[in-house]
Amino acid sequence: MGKFEKTLKEKFGINVAGLAAWTDNTLPNIESDLIANSEFLSMLSLETGLKGTREIALLSMSVPLKAKAACTPSPDGSVVLTKKNLSTVPLYQGVTFCNESLNSTMYQVLNTLGMKMQNGQLPADLEVIVMSYLLKMSQKKAQDLVWLGLLASGNPDLVHFAGLNKQFLDDAAILKTTTTYATVDSTNAYSAAVEVYKAIPADLLDSGKEVVIFTGRTEALNILAQYNAANPYTQITPENIGGSLKFLLPLTNIYVQTVPQLNGLNLIYAFAPSYVFLGVDSPEDQSFDVKYNDYTEELKAEASFRLGVTYVFPQYIVKLKK
Repeated sequence: MGKFEKTLKEKFGINVAGLAAWTDNTLPNIESDLIANSEFLSMLSLETGLKGTREIALLSMSVPLKAKAACTPSPDGSVVLTKKNLSTVPLYQGVTFCNESLNSTMYQVLNTLGMKMQNGQLPADLEVIVMSYLLKMSQKKAQDLVWLGLLASGNPDLVHFAGLNKQFLDDAAILKTTTTYATVDSTNAYSAAVEVYKAIPADLLDSGKEVVIFTGRTEALNILAQYNAANPYTQITPENIGGSLKFLLPLTNIYVQTVPQLNGLNLIYAFAPSYVFLGVDSPEDQSFDVKYNDYTEELKAEASFRLGVTYVFPQYIVKLKK
């Protein structure tokens, strides 16, 4: 038994001898763990099995109601089929644990996952703990990229593709508020949110599609601050959903929900999450590898998958005019 394996055995009661040297293990649930457990990403329309680029087919149908002449029906509808490209790029993330830093690092890993040692033993198999930790880190990175991706970004995590914020800001077809808001603070945030709400097309609201107002936590707190200051007898208290604040915008049927990627950016968006498409590859092409190198006494975990994002119907998206 190597020093690394012995340390694991003595400190945690875990023996990694069963892990083959640098062996690949497929992870069939990476898609659900990466997306379904994210409060925002799980709201989007998912396009699976996407390698490279695929056209999203958008079906717009309007069939008029007409009088029937005798026994002969007179159908006179129109079907318009448009297309928009959704592309994915390959992404990779890895983490390495070595013998010298394993003890202190493992406690940090467990704390991140909300887990604790149980009578000096790991609360789950080592592979499961490492897998869960890496996927939790990947989930945050994926959502950061979906919102803040920028090809010219100085952040290497964000250079893979243009995220929603960049796409929304560049799209002239997206609706804007009449008023320009340089900043969103406790004196104007509620007014800004209401103006965004009023700009949402009536046919979208009447369609039954879920429409959500997305903004940052600071901006959401300012919405509450302005409203609560003016309405001391009808105070609004937000819910905490998966780390996000969520509350019904007063006098509307639309929820405000925070995403950490928009915090402090003075931005407010309203759109139907189902009109945003998240592209991933097929489950068999996604991988999670747990590798043990006896020579270097290192345990390494790697995740690889494809990801991309786009949206349809920009005429149904509203953004705060800057």
